[in-house]
Amino acid sequence: MSTVDHGQEWCAQAIEDTQVVPSLSVALVSHDGTQPPSLSPLHPRVTGDLSVVRPFDDVVVCYGHHPAADVRELHRTFGPSMPAVLVASRSFDPQDVITAFDHGATSYLVLTQTPEFCLRGAVITTANGESCLSPAAATTLLRHMQPVPATPARTHSSTITPRERQIMELLVTGHTITEIAGHLRLTGKTVRNNLSNIYAKLQVRRQSEAILLWLGHQPQPEPIAVASRQSF
Repeated sequence: MSTVDHGQEWCAQAIEDTQVVPSLSVALVSHDGTQPPSLSPLHPRVTGDLSVVRPFDDVVVCYGHHPAADVRELHRTFGPSMPAVLVASRSFDPQDVITAFDHGATSYLVLTQTPEFCLRGAVITTANGESCLSPAAATTLLRHMQPVPATPARTHSSTITPRERQIMELLVTGHTITEIAGHLRLTGKTVRNNLSNIYAKLQVRRQSEAILLWLGHQPQPEPIAVASRQSF
């Protein structure tokens, strides 16, 4: 399957899974005031001022060219209590992808590869604690981390099972939970339960952190005394 085909499959699944729009607190950081039409049903707060982002927002969408700078500033402000962040970049910059995940981004879409009408599904998925990666973003992370010599099982946890290892190898290459379930002939619930066990073993809170740790790189948060927030 080509990366373009993979992006189209993910998008189709996102549309299918989000016919009912949930009530979410969504902050859309867009410095030119542009709002993707697909996000209208979610009623996001559109702003170019990061100070209006709240720690209890369900999702922050950083939208524009080279938006990782906004992710870095959010991380500096909120530290470990930063809301889930979906980066929606209008252009592809490998360093921007790496910087965004270094500073706690949950999902990263490259809009030259993943159409903007997929954004609504990505926002809902990100709010549920799962990561959405355009193929270009997944490939960038893999290439960036390939030189690390240690194997995941030895580096991170000797208790990772063969099945959990299979799931993580598919996850880091950009596959969705639905695709992983189909490939391994499991239910989506079984895959999610396995991921929950993996997160506990790796001592992480969400998919993006698990992916980076699995690939041999763990971002170091800057501890800041702020109000606590439930993390997914």
